[in-house]
Amino acid sequence: MFFLIPISTDAPIYHWPYGTVALIVLNALAYLLLPDAAAYALQYGQGLQPYQWLTSNFVHSGLIHLLGNMFFLWGFGLIIEGKLGTPRYLAVYLLIGGLQCAFEQTAMLIAGVEGASMGASAAIYGLMVMCLLWAPRNELTVFVFAFFLRVIATTFEVSILKFAGFFIATELLFAALSGFQVGSAMLHLSGVAVGAAMGLLLLKKNWVDCEGWDLFSVMQNKHIRLVSETGVTQTVESAASRRKRHRQVKPESGKKRKVKSPRPESEGELKQSRRARRMAKIRRLLDENQPLAAVTEYEKGLQRWGEFALQAQDLERLAAGLYEQKAYEQAVEYHERYLDRFPDMSAEMRLRLATLYINFQSRPRAALRTLNPLEDMELSPSQREIRSNLEQKAEELIADGVLELEGRGWS
Repeated sequence: MFFLIPISTDAPIYHWPYGTVALIVLNALAYLLLPDAAAYALQYGQGLQPYQWLTSNFVHSGLIHLLGNMFFLWGFGLIIEGKLGTPRYLAVYLLIGGLQCAFEQTAMLIAGVEGASMGASAAIYGLMVMCLLWAPRNELTVFVFAFFLRVIATTFEVSILKFAGFFIATELLFAALSGFQVGSAMLHLSGVAVGAAMGLLLLKKNWVDCEGWDLFSVMQNKHIRLVSETGVTQTVESAASRRKRHRQVKPESGKKRKVKSPRPESEGELKQSRRARRMAKIRRLLDENQPLAAVTEYEKGLQRWGEFALQAQDLERLAAGLYEQKAYEQAVEYHERYLDRFPDMSAEMRLRLATLYINFQSRPRAALRTLNPLEDMELSPSQREIRSNLEQKAEELIADGVLELEGRGWS
């Protein structure tokens, strides 16, 4: 037996998942507090009951049913809410669940089927196919727990296209084996159908920004590709555009040229394009004065790739933004990182770091070491005054007997 649990993603997340967390909490509370979940299930053969189109999405038949759904709600809800924002995400989630239940109850009424169903599975399958449409090349980090002859607990990364495609294909297989009779597979596929329609509508109306990485753009090779390690990006010419250009320009020989299909991306190019997207997101966050969010994105890049260096200008903006927002501990760290790599490039960075050392860490000797190279730099009158004041404060702290550990050695 084994369990696959999506726990995180490298897809751009522009909104904290308040809605996804709230949905998980509501489902858990419904399981714990409602004495009779069946009373809120979607009943067949008793006419149309619109309130059940909502309530049946929040009740589950058992703990395993609940946990399985909530793990997948987290993995896929994180991505959809990250693109839509909480209000629109909740509206989409409830619409998928409500429309699927309305269709299901109506179909069962017409077919004369009796019984009931419950759970968030169909709505979650709707989110799953939306993720496949909107971010097929992004990856999920999946936790695996298996026990056969021994217990296995590990994680692996897989593209959303492969992961979601596997589960949807599995449901199609089970539905086909059952002769497409009413069952969990068919109910899940009805959620896929509603989610696909919703995802396509939002994409077609440009109500969601997939940054050129939706399924159709990827298939046409329109998505953004990194062209250098410096973070410079360009838009890759689509196959359609290339064909149009070749039709407009006649070859000198008078013979038709054969238009080559776009070359598939190699793993190295795909890795570079992911770096480019993360770099673009960091810069956008800096432009929006969100340095703490930019730090989070940068740290994710470091964790994923090991080496993920910011350019001097980006690193300086990040450090300065942290300082301005009074995130002083992180500001110290990123000023130090800057001076580790670019020790001779910015007098302003040294003055700010010395200020942080003196005012917020009581490290006067570290401040003096930081200020010492400024003797060889061109300073404005105001910078010379700031340096003088900082040196005076540092000497006063040393005279007062302040003790400190040895710091960086780049000064």
